[in-house]
Amino acid sequence: MKEHKKVILLVNLGSPNELSVPAIRLFLAKFLSDRRVVNLPKILWYPILYGIILRFRAPKLLKSYSKIWHKSGISPLIYSTKIQSDKLSERIQRTEIHDMDSSQVRNNKWAIIVSYAFCYSNPEIKDVLLDLHTKYAISDLQIIPLYPQFSSTTTSAVFDQVASFYRDKYYLPNIQFIRGFHDHEGYINLIVEKIQASWAKNGRSDKLVLSFHSLPVNIITKGDLYYDECLNTSKLIAKKLNLAEGDYLVTFQSKFGRQKWLTPATNLELINLAKAGTSVDIICPGFVSDCLETLEEINVTNRKLYIDNGGSEYNYIDCLNADDELITVLASIMKTFTSEH
Repeated sequence: MKEHKKVILLVNLGSPNELSVPAIRLFLAKFLSDRRVVNLPKILWYPILYGIILRFRAPKLLKSYSKIWHKSGISPLIYSTKIQSDKLSERIQRTEIHDMDSSQVRNNKWAIIVSYAFCYSNPEIKDVLLDLHTKYAISDLQIIPLYPQFSSTTTSAVFDQVASFYRDKYYLPNIQFIRGFHDHEGYINLIVEKIQASWAKNGRSDKLVLSFHSLPVNIITKGDLYYDECLNTSKLIAKKLNLAEGDYLVTFQSKFGRQKWLTPATNLELINLAKAGTSVDIICPGFVSDCLETLEEINVTNRKLYIDNGGSEYNYIDCLNADDELITVLASIMKTFTSEH
């Protein structure tokens, strides 16, 4: 008879599972085939995706990934997510020990299992859920997408995959789905502390840039709350830091394609700041873990763009990654789930 367990599943977008063109092509194919990400008819989109993007973009991305690949041999995002899962599991186990007898502790009879998965790379959501259900009788399942701000392109993509897994199953646990934590006090405090620590170490620059991943404007007009939540996150951070409106700037990065995307664009604003002789601190509060968009685009490509246009002081403040304080925030997010079931 299977042991009854509660499961906490951390989910992030994913990245190539190895540093190679085939792995990058596989990742891009899965990612850009999701209708949540690119909502175009297949007859129009697939010739572009398979005939142009996968053919020409993957080799270029290999060079970019090579600049930021983790020394452990996996991508920074996959590395951080695994550590986040391990640390959260350890945190929960330390709490559970107080409620167990010695034999349960010796046999690792933990009531709560923490795992992780990705939408577009291994281990995928469906594979992790299948493995967990094979091993355990899962009574309760909490899904925590690691996207602070909700978007249909990210958070809803996780929801879709979880729903797809259970669609043809004859079992269903109690499921709690966390839609976001853009205004979570602990999360806001962590971003603020990151900024303050950077200022204490490196000095404070003239302008704090809060850069978020951009989205096509038409997604926002259809009801996606992402833009509003990015602005709200930024206002909460600025308030905690006692910043005036002119002290910080909210921008959007990683535009892809010819559609109208959210503005102002991070790269264009950095050019303007460089030409004005404005020193810059830049942080990405929409990313829990450092990845290609932060380590290469922001800290390498955009840094060079800023310097090439006359800028002198550019300080990138890294993501929360596997900081112990982030684990505390994740534990507080899942606390109501474990106490109520």
